[in-house]
Amino acid sequence: MDYAKLRKHLIALASLPKTDSPLVSAYFDLQQPLSAVRRDFLAWTELTRQTFAGSLRQDFDDAVEEIESWLGNATGKSAAIFSRWGEHPLLLPMTFDVPMKSRLHVDEYPVIYPLVELKDRFNRFVVVLVTSGSARIVEVNLGSHSVELLAERPALRERIGREWTREHYANHRKERDRKFVKEKIAVIEALMAKRGHNALIIAGDSRYVARLTSALPRSLQSKLIGELKTGISDQKMQAVISQAVESFLVKEREESFDAVNLLVQAVRAGGLATVGYEPTRRALLEGRASELIISAKLLHEEREELVRMASQQGIQIETVRDCELLDRNGGAGALLRYELQDSPDEVKIEAA
Repeated sequence: MDYAKLRKHLIALASLPKTDSPLVSAYFDLQQPLSAVRRDFLAWTELTRQTFAGSLRQDFDDAVEEIESWLGNATGKSAAIFSRWGEHPLLLPMTFDVPMKSRLHVDEYPVIYPLVELKDRFNRFVVVLVTSGSARIVEVNLGSHSVELLAERPALRERIGREWTREHYANHRKERDRKFVKEKIAVIEALMAKRGHNALIIAGDSRYVARLTSALPRSLQSKLIGELKTGISDQKMQAVISQAVESFLVKEREESFDAVNLLVQAVRAGGLATVGYEPTRRALLEGRASELIISAKLLHEEREELVRMASQQGIQIETVRDCELLDRNGGAGALLRYELQDSPDEVKIEAA
């Protein structure tokens, strides 16, 4: 599963029509033994089916059977699958290379907050792995990676004592290195612009990391979020990518808190924001919200409703964990497209 496909699936799930038939949202931690995952799922379904009767129970059983059948061949570190029978039937499985907790829900609408949080936390970014001989430009997409380009440094024939003086050789090597760095920067810029990346990490031998970093233009300097100075080899590449993901998650958490601070500033600057569940819901209903900022601790039903509305509109969602300021102020807020004409009491920030 890649980032673009997940985004499309989220919009589709958020836009599903409501029906009487139960919709099962199942999230599985596949790092556990599959037998244990299946056992827990069947135990939940056996208990839950007793809450339905008649045709609704049959629809629930059929939806569960679809999930159980798919689960037998599940791969990856985690999975999410949505299943419904009856009117507007649905079967949508997704697998991921990042962990998620097991969660089981049945309701009229799909439960999508875990996917929204996954999409926000494990955004796409670029890692450049540099050594004395090559530069690998890697896209990390929802925790997994693909090598977009492997550029080998052109070989330089040994000519000292024959055709070139030592000074000539040194000058040629310096020019070759400068050209190599310049070419790589052009590739990085093109890739990040094309794929819409806003974050860059450079990893590798310390002197080559420093050389590439110092040569970055201002446009890329602003997107550089980390440097990992470590040796690179094919055997170590996965470990380095894992380090890069951890560095990115730290930065993403900082950005989540930055979004809360921006919300506070917008309130103080004249009301181009709202806080609390009801005012935020109203802003989304009226199409005035430009970004939703939401706490993982918000009540399940309220959280699902807000992210469903925001996903339908395709607006940015910033998920926030362990932010006392946001939790103290209703667990949700929105930046607005234009000034809110509500009473001042609805946009107060409780700071202490």
